[in-house]
Order: sequence, then structure tokens, then C-alpha cells
Amino acid sequence: MSRRAALSKEDLELHELRQSQQALLALERECADLPRKLALEMRERESTMPPLAEIADRKRRREHEETVSRGEAKNILRDQHRSLMLLFLLLTATGALVWWGLKLMQGTDQPW
Repeated sequence: MSRRAALSKEDLELHELRQSQQALLALERECADLPRKLALEMRERESTMPPLAEIADRKRRREHEETVSRGEAKNILRDQHRSLMLLFLLLTATGALVWWGLKLMQGTDQPW
């Protein structure tokens, strides 16, 4: 029995050694294939066209439109603020006229 146990222990060790050897061989094959893959990637990068000038024009046009849009928004806000100020002045003038009219209707003898 002890001989059989020793034999199976040796078989297990042998099996583990074979597995590690196969893993090393697979890694060696992968490393040997690496220069070919790198060369293929380099050729692919060299053969790929650079971005077209039209793409740069599109980007520039989009940025311009965004800038113009922001400028337009600022102009609209400025116009709205100006309109609000004019509305306030108009309401103030209307209130002053109504007050003056009421004072005239009361008939006070005192001029302003």
C-alpha cells in the first residue's frame, strides 16, 4: 500500500509538472506571436487615414454657432433688462400723472 501511495503521489507531482510545462509552452507561443501582432498593428495605424479637414471645419463651425448662441442670449437678456427698466419708468410716470390728476381734482389752492 505504501508503494501504491508513493506511486500516486509521484503521479500527482508528474501531472502538476506537465501542467506547468504546458502553461509555460503556451506562454512562450504567445510571446513568440507578440512581435507579429505589434507589426500588424503598426501597419494598420500607418494605413489608417488621418481625420479629414472637413471634420475640423465642422468642429470650428459648431464652436462658432455655440459662441454666437451665447452672444445672442446675452443680447436677449440685455434687451429684457432694458424693457423692464422702461416698464418701471412708465409705471412710475403713470402713477405720478394719476397722483397729479387727483390733486387737481381736489382743488387745492396751493401750486406745487
